[in-house]
Amino acid sequence: MPRKFLGTKIVSTIILLLFGGCEIPTTSTELIESPLPEESLQNKDICPDFIKMLPYKAQIVSSMEENKGNVVSFGDLDGDGIDEAIIVYEEKNKTGKKLKAALFKKHQEEWRKVTEVDGFGYGLAYVGILDINYDGRPELVLGWSLGKAGNGLDVYGWRDDKLKLLSKKVYQGKLDLE
Repeated sequence: MPRKFLGTKIVSTIILLLFGGCEIPTTSTELIESPLPEESLQNKDICPDFIKMLPYKAQIVSSMEENKGNVVSFGDLDGDGIDEAIIVYEEKNKTGKKLKAALFKKHQEEWRKVTEVDGFGYGLAYVGILDINYDGRPELVLGWSLGKAGNGLDVYGWRDDKLKLLSKKVYQGKLDLE
């Protein structure tokens, strides 16, 4: 009798291991999803072309400080007289969530994703296209929320047909660039 019980116990353990998986259980905060994507997808300011070019299940992120709910920022980064569009989004992967900013350019009445840059931190504090170094060329300014550590500021310029990181700084409080 004990031998039969031992065999059943071993088989049960093997079945549990096979079907139970080896991953670390998901925390409750990882299961909670923001309602922003559904609202964003229905937002009249977002062209459906932008949505199609983002990764599947990407969550569009709105700035905490600026834009008052606008999720698309427009400005002429390359100096051709036609505004480009910036959308910041959050993408889930196996290791967590990653912030990204995508740059779109209009080509013959059609928007195309030109490039994207990686963000950092917990959220978007600021996004804008303005000439902050007074060189006559606008820069893409992205402020990232770092929690208690403050905020991070990335400044990108359009150089050689791509976004180039010009500076990366940490700042405290509200960003005042305008």
